Amino acid sequence: MYIQKCVKGIAGDPSGLIGLTQSEAQEIISQDNGIMSNWWRKEHRITPHMVANVLTAHNLDRHLHDYENFGDETPFISLASGAVERNTILQQNFAYSAIDTALQFATDDWTRPGALFFCWVATSHYPAVEVSNVAEAVRDINIYQRWSPYQLEGELTAKVHIPSNQIERVEWWDPSHGHWRPQHTWSNLKYVEPDVLSNIRELV
Repeated sequence: MYIQKCVKGIAGDPSGLIGLTQSEAQEIISQDNGIMSNWWRKEHRITPHMVANVLTAHNLDRHLHDYENFGDETPFISLASGAVERNTILQQNFAYSAIDTALQFATDDWTRPGALFFCWVATSHYPAVEVSNVAEAVRDINIYQRWSPYQLEGELTAKVHIPSNQIERVEWWDPSHGHWRPQHTWSNLKYVEPDVLSNIRELV
């Protein structure tokens, strides 16, 4: 297991009808709500038994490759962590920024405001779909070897919920205020650095 820094982009909407408002984005950290999966928001109340039933390889594949039909009920949470494409013809590597990818999703290609959530997740070195507290490194073709047209989105998938104390800050981006910096940034006063999970032990 390792710790991966990630960015989650969520579309915004000043009316709150088809996206987050600024206040709702801020409340994800200020009210300790964290980031909930669409499945949890739809069910309202969930149980460990329900979680075990939805964390399956089939549902993960639908989340990755059939999001248009499955997105409203997926228990998985897409996170951007960046990717590198190796072009063997040009003999060059091309890096795809996690922030750029998250902004593309959050702002729907700069057509609306959106929020970025900078967070970390514990991530498995192997497929562990049934284990709810570790993310899946679906961008890693050494682990997930099926060809995917979305591999260069650099996705990790968290499961069910990302606790608020794993979210370092929230940025609100609004194309009407420019593309170079967020309109607002909120730091999480309860953020916990992932160093606490380090396996290094000091001398007594």
